[in-house]
Parts: sequence; C-alpha cells; structure tokens
Amino acid sequence: MNPRVTVITAGGAEKLLPAPADRSQLVSDWLAAHGVALNMRCGGRGRCRGCLVEAGAGHAAVRACQTTFGQLPNDTITIPPASCADHTLHGVSDFEVRAGGVRPKLRPGLGLALDIGTTTVAGALWDLAAGTCLATASRGNAQRRHGDDIVSRITFAVENEAGLDRLHRALVNDTLAPLIKDLTCEAKVAAGLIREAVAAGNPTMLHTLARESLAGLATYPFRPVFLGERTLTASDVGLDGDYRLQLLPGLGPFVGSDITAGALAAGLLEPRRGPALLMDFGTNGELLLRTSDGYLAAAAAAGPAFEGGRLRHGATARAGVISSLRLEGGVWKSGVIGGSAHAHGISGAAYVDFLAEAWRAGILNEFGRFDRSCPDVRPPSGEETTGCLVSLGNGLDVSESDVAEILQAKAAIAGGVNTLLELAGLQPHDLETVLVAGGFGYNLDMANALAIGLLPRTPPDRVELIGNASLGGASLVLQTDDMPALSSLRTLTRTVELNQIPSFEEHFTAALALGTCGH
Repeated sequence: MNPRVTVITAGGAEKLLPAPADRSQLVSDWLAAHGVALNMRCGGRGRCRGCLVEAGAGHAAVRACQTTFGQLPNDTITIPPASCADHTLHGVSDFEVRAGGVRPKLRPGLGLALDIGTTTVAGALWDLAAGTCLATASRGNAQRRHGDDIVSRITFAVENEAGLDRLHRALVNDTLAPLIKDLTCEAKVAAGLIREAVAAGNPTMLHTLARESLAGLATYPFRPVFLGERTLTASDVGLDGDYRLQLLPGLGPFVGSDITAGALAAGLLEPRRGPALLMDFGTNGELLLRTSDGYLAAAAAAGPAFEGGRLRHGATARAGVISSLRLEGGVWKSGVIGGSAHAHGISGAAYVDFLAEAWRAGILNEFGRFDRSCPDVRPPSGEETTGCLVSLGNGLDVSESDVAEILQAKAAIAGGVNTLLELAGLQPHDLETVLVAGGFGYNLDMANALAIGLLPRTPPDRVELIGNASLGGASLVLQTDDMPALSSLRTLTRTVELNQIPSFEEHFTAALALGTCGH
C-alpha cells in the first residue's frame, strides 16, 4: 500500500491523500495538485508567511512554498485558516447602479457580468428577457498563488517560460469556471443558456484572460497590447460555451475598465455634475477625478493590504473574519462576519478602525509607532521581526509592521488623490461627491477612514459607498450596450503616471503620517 499523508484543513476536516513519490516536491505544489489552495500572496518566493502549514503537534510552522516533503518531520499537515486561499468573499458582489434613464435592451437568454479583480473576482447572472439579476457570487482570484499584486504577476509571466499560461489557467480554470458554476447553481439554470458576457478589469487581468503578452507592462514606457474594447467568445479564452465575451475598454496601462465601468454605474458620466472623485479600493487602487474640463485618472499601487494581504493576521472579508473594531474602556471589541465568537483573521476595514482607535487613545503616534509605555503594547519575543504588538484577543494581534504596511497603502492612495487635485487646481472641499467603490469599502467606517487621512477631507455627508461599481457597470453595459459613453470617457480623460509627476513623492511622503489626505 502506498504511504498516505493526512491533511487537516481549516475547520478540522481531514483528508487522506497519497504521499508524493518524489520527496523533493514542494509541499505547496503537492497540495495544489490535490485541490488544496494556499494563500500564496508573494507568488511562492518565500517573502511572506501566507502559506504557513504545521507538520504535526509540537513542530514549528513552515512555509509550504519553500519546504519539501523530505524536510517534514512527519506526514501530517495542518493548514491554519489564515493560510487557506479565499473562495467565497463578503460584500464583493454587492453593487448598485446610479446612472439615470437606464432602458434595458430586453432579449432572450442569460447574460453574465464579470468584475475581474487582482485579488477577487465577482459575477452577476442576468435574465436578459426580464432585465433582472438572478444571482451574484464572488471568489478569490487563484492567480494569487503566483503573486498578490500586479507587479509580481507581470514579473511571473515575463520571467517564467510558461508564466502567462499558468496565470491564464489559474484565472479561467480555477476561478472563472467555478464562479460561473456557482452562479448557475444559485439561479438553478443551465450554463448553456448564457448568450452574452461582459467583463471589466485592469489591463493585466484582461491581458491574462485574452492570453496576450504582459511584456509591454513590465517596463516604462508601458505599452499594453490593447486598451480598447475587445470582443471574444467564451471558447476563445477556454470557458465552456460559444457566447460572446466583451472586454470593456480601459484608460491606461494600469487604469482599467474596472474604473470606466465604475464611472458609468456611479453616474459620473452624466452631465450637470460638479467636481467628483471615484476611488476604487483594490490591490491596484484606481482614481478618477471629474473636473470642469474633463477627467483625470491614475492608478495608485496600494498593494493588497486593504484586502488583508501581507499582514500578520490579515484576511479578505469572509465568515469568521473581523470586519470592525472599537476600543471601549481599554478593551478591544470586534464585529465578526457571520457572528462567530472565534475570529481567525482581520479585514482591511478593521485595520483602518484599529489605526483610528489606537491613534485617538494614544497607543499609536502619527508615524505608526506604538507607545511602549502603554500596558496593551508588548515587545516582540523570540525571532519576531514585526515590531511591538497589540493583542485584540482570539489569538489575533496587530504589529508595527502591519501598521507600516497599511500606512504605505494609505499613502499611495492619498498621495494619488492629492496629486490629481493639485493638477486640477482643486481642494478637497471643492469635491461635490467622493464615491468609494470596491469590496473593501463594504465594511469601511467613514469617520475612521477620514480620521486617518485615507479619504480627502470633505464633509462626511459627501462620501458615499457604492459597492462593486465595476460589476455594476459591466451589468449596465450588458443590459444597455452603452458603449458610446465609455468611448466618450476615454477621449475626455487624461491618464496620469503618478511616478512621472514631481510632486507625487512629496504628497506620498506627507501621507505616510496619520491624518493626512488633502489640506
């Protein structure tokens, strides 16, 4: 009988799997081959602790992407919840359409709207004959095992001979195909009834979907293979079916159709509106500023911190994850998605709450350092290199390294906002509306986001959460075929390369401090 390996997944479920014949095989590769996906947020380069697994009781956790079977002390592998790849996500598929005068173009069949994000992918299934949404669903983008941000995935595609193919398979076979199955099962309909699909996403995601080279996005001056609308079929990209798949147009190498679709859904393209800012929080944070002369767009390399990436106990918003935090009488109180008493991760929105609450309480200074004299702050122990820690209970804590990661992401967004406002000759108080899009904003406390300087300093009643505007815009195009508005947006928009604007570095550096986003 072949030797077996016991794999204990999150929740305590056990799988008995055949041991690899080659003991030099990486644990992460073997688990992936058996359908057990890990949180490979650094692309398997050993630079994070996302894929930690435990090899039996009493043994230290190891990085699965850097450990072979021959290095394991036994054949029992336990996977902590934080090391599991995300599949179902909270709030990512929620959206609203604010564009006025929408007249659906009714016709037979089902339509599929897709928002292909760097970290998460969301879909909506529509009855085109009735103009009604039958189901929504979301999944973690399986490409994360090859890197948790745009740059790492471009690098993976360029530096590995089969890199692009592997990214494509992860997106299509391991993400989109299961997502479509989720949608059709929820709606209790056959996938063969899908007649049309519309997809929005940043250029890197749409290039990997269409199997186009990412080499032009690897170095400056960035030259993507395509930015305009592209029409394919499902079978062209490896999906079952022969229905039309329409890829929406983007604005620049790193400002994609997720922001153009979001602008459409948010009503930002309609006339008779004053200055407004659309902020799409994601791994590749995108900004669109409406001015009296047109639009300014930019991509801010926020990284995955707002979605829990690269953080000690970070997690995307799903059941069992802390979605909100407050400090009451010196005790941290947490809101947990699904109401569980035992949380196993902290969402990006909850980290924003932590920064605001800890800063107000004097636990944290404006530069992200803990006050060592506070009783809640404990020094690092053993080989920890994360700086001092603050415990939240449930075995969860926030480190100074976590705070630094969030501040870097915050500074990228705030620095981008201030640069665009400066180029337009505007101040934050000139903004009529600040529209916050993306799954991150679903649980975001506006007062805390404003307090730490994540959002420009406008009156709170001007800030609106609009959910997954990209999915809303893709749904709108699916129902109305409203491509002329998107084409008009492309002609009216100046895409700004932030690192080519001298003042961006100054704005970025200033925004590293808490409470700075526009003056």
